[in-house]
Amino acid sequence: MIKVLQVVCNNEFNGTERYVVDLARHLPRDKFKVFVATPKIGPLSSILRESGIDEVCYDNGKCGFYSLKGLKNLYRIMRDLKIDIVHANAKTQPCLIAKLAGVKLIVETRHGIFYSKEQLDDLSFARKCYEYSKQFFVDYFIATSENDKAKLEDQFRINKRKIEVIYLGIDFDEIKNKGINIFETQMEKETGVFLIGHVGRMTYQKAQEYLISAFAIIEAKYHFARLVLVGSGENEDKLKKLVKEMGLEDKVEFRGYIRDIYKVMQTFNIHVLTSRYEGTGYVNLEAMALGVPFITPDVGGATNFFTSGVDCMISRLEDSASTALAIETLIADKELRDNIIRNAFETVAKYPVQRMAKETGEFYCRRLSK
Repeated sequence: MIKVLQVVCNNEFNGTERYVVDLARHLPRDKFKVFVATPKIGPLSSILRESGIDEVCYDNGKCGFYSLKGLKNLYRIMRDLKIDIVHANAKTQPCLIAKLAGVKLIVETRHGIFYSKEQLDDLSFARKCYEYSKQFFVDYFIATSENDKAKLEDQFRINKRKIEVIYLGIDFDEIKNKGINIFETQMEKETGVFLIGHVGRMTYQKAQEYLISAFAIIEAKYHFARLVLVGSGENEDKLKKLVKEMGLEDKVEFRGYIRDIYKVMQTFNIHVLTSRYEGTGYVNLEAMALGVPFITPDVGGATNFFTSGVDCMISRLEDSASTALAIETLIADKELRDNIIRNAFETVAKYPVQRMAKETGEFYCRRLSK
């Protein structure tokens, strides 16, 4: 039995944590014993417990960053459990600890390249050296798109032989088990409003300020439009202040963090992302399965997965006017919305979670044998 330790540095249930849970659920249990290392007990803990996945808490004291105490505890966990594979999913520190603990295979999934275009253009020599040096503590990187693999090679000079591309996958059975209909074109909602939805952490990465600015352009012309923001984070107060300054308080709703977001998403007429950087974005794939047309910026794996005007709309990066134009196009053209929904079903059906888990398990065994 191969023992795998999946490491996260957060305990909410966002995209990275969803990836970890999906892998832990679907890797062959006759080959792999999967543990998930979390920084502290939280919402993710209950999901792991309900899924029958073993959680080991490394008592980090905080989320988002690794403390010295947390890293010491991670080292002890790796040694005590005799872990064969450490799979890091946020930052490289667990990989360094795995080296010290003598772990056989050390893997890090890069859930996107976590720099904006502006940051990449102005990246200092020291920061580039830092990113380049990560490959000496990691045996292999998993990129979730060809675009991200190319950036790892071009921007950070990561050895291409150390990068494997494995696309994300959606757990369609889990969505169905929650009583949600998938792969069904939604009835046109007769509520008198057009709901523009967004699900995501309220952080610098997700750049919701561009979405709010785009919505201001739309609302001035389409008074029946509403914006619903689902999520929480350090930028929440700043975004609420921006909404107030723009006089949009009656048109924008903040719903906070919601664990099961599928039923909420299905109330949206469209879903919009405006992220500065992204991998592929689970929420895009979920919108496709739920029959919700979506807009995403040209970032991360967007052009590896999606085709603008066919199964989605792709807007320009960090461009409120481009986002507003894409929203207006979907508001004005119901036939286009319906075509995008149908085409999106065909696209997302190619990416079940079983495929992702199978390819990851084969990758583990292939690399471990070397």
